[in-house]
Amino acid sequence: MKIRVANKKLAILLCCVVTAVTVSGCQYSNFDEYLEKLGLKDPYQNENVTSDESTFIISEDSLTATDGYTSIYQNDNSSEKISLDGESVSTDVYPSAEGEFEEYESVSETVDIEGADNVYAGSYKNLTEDELNSEMKAAREAVGLTDSNIALLKSQQEGLYAYERLTNSGKTLYVEILAIIQNMAENVLVSTTSDEAIDLVFDYVMADHPELFYVDGYKYTNYTLGDVITKIGFSGAYTMTSQEVESNQQLINQAVSDCLAGAPSSEDEYYAIKYIYEYLIKNTEYDMNAENNQNICSVFIGGKSVCNGYSKAAQYLLNKLGINCTLVTGTVNTKKATGVRHAWNLVKCNDAYYYFDVTWGDSSYQTNNGESADATRLPEVNYDYLNVTTDEISSNHIISDEIDMPICNSLKDNYYVREDEYFTSSELPLIGELFERRYRDGSANVVIKCATDDIYNVFFEQLITQRKVFDYLQGDTSTVSYTTFADTNTIIFWL
Repeated sequence: MKIRVANKKLAILLCCVVTAVTVSGCQYSNFDEYLEKLGLKDPYQNENVTSDESTFIISEDSLTATDGYTSIYQNDNSSEKISLDGESVSTDVYPSAEGEFEEYESVSETVDIEGADNVYAGSYKNLTEDELNSEMKAAREAVGLTDSNIALLKSQQEGLYAYERLTNSGKTLYVEILAIIQNMAENVLVSTTSDEAIDLVFDYVMADHPELFYVDGYKYTNYTLGDVITKIGFSGAYTMTSQEVESNQQLINQAVSDCLAGAPSSEDEYYAIKYIYEYLIKNTEYDMNAENNQNICSVFIGGKSVCNGYSKAAQYLLNKLGINCTLVTGTVNTKKATGVRHAWNLVKCNDAYYYFDVTWGDSSYQTNNGESADATRLPEVNYDYLNVTTDEISSNHIISDEIDMPICNSLKDNYYVREDEYFTSSELPLIGELFERRYRDGSANVVIKCATDDIYNVFFEQLITQRKVFDYLQGDTSTVSYTTFADTNTIIFWL
């Protein structure tokens, strides 16, 4: 009998570590702590920073500044390998890639839109009757994996962003994995002999389905003949029992119902997207210690989350409204760190794609990390990340190349364009008109979003350095506070 040795060094390494823990008898609060002691795992960290933000008070003869803010996040990572007696099989356990984000220093060439799984074409296979014993066949039928139902499942996934970027064989594996997870099944055979294909397609399933809040990874069992893998059995790594899933789903349903009850009915999708963006920010607090912070339970049940929870909740709500939205993963660059793991969204608004990042739009994300940013000088909702282009999001976000993403170049439904706060020229009379509008509507601030660095620099020089902002202030005002976001070319004056 041969036992398959995992081809991932981490799995082998962790097997050795498990043995060391057992033999030594050392006491640690958890396995991650033991890995940290051995230098095999970085300490748990919080999620990232925001943009390059500073708050100032300007007067006739003084200028004082309040520093920005920073935090970093990294999810736990675990893996193990076990052997089963009596058969030439091995089982590997891997956490969800979306929970442990790989780090990218730069974006490599994009994945082939005709199928990221093309490289695994030779490993896909049709499972024949001869290959399946009665138990294997029954397991597939129990989760609905019959020829006719697979076709139905495929039709139900049509239009989902990640699904549409797989080959036909990849789509078959996609719905197999989805059906197994939805039924919380164990060790069901799937139509591939490649664990790498499973890894890729599992991530695609999770990118499309935020409702799968009860799984954070997967397990697979390899059946081998000699050194050749002949079949693979797939299982989800479930974090809850079926009873817990049902109970949490009921709470989620109520929270979602409360949210969507106030959604605008306009056919213009911009208003629905803006509503969800604002609703999540106003009803969610950024908290790296929140329970279930990698899934939608943290937002809809606990009201506290991190980037994965925010992004999946936004996706879940927008999909309920019939608006196409998917999860985007990658890294972000901040004032104090580069390559920090992060998640945000791609949304289709009025037939054009945009990026939006609810987490970075939430002031609680910026202030609740114990940093020195002044919460009274930050807007409750930062609209810099609502419906932005690829160029704009790329100023501080680096998109993973795991799933091919479109080039977003439309500004039609960008927040600042829609709200008449977007400046494509440095004409000061336009600033005066904006100040008048904001005084009339009782706003607490005036936001100036500049199309280019040059326009931003001109406005900064004229309004701040030369103090011309006082020409547009109403009432007896000798000082004014402002906040700058240099990387997004945004200036906020506080009225």
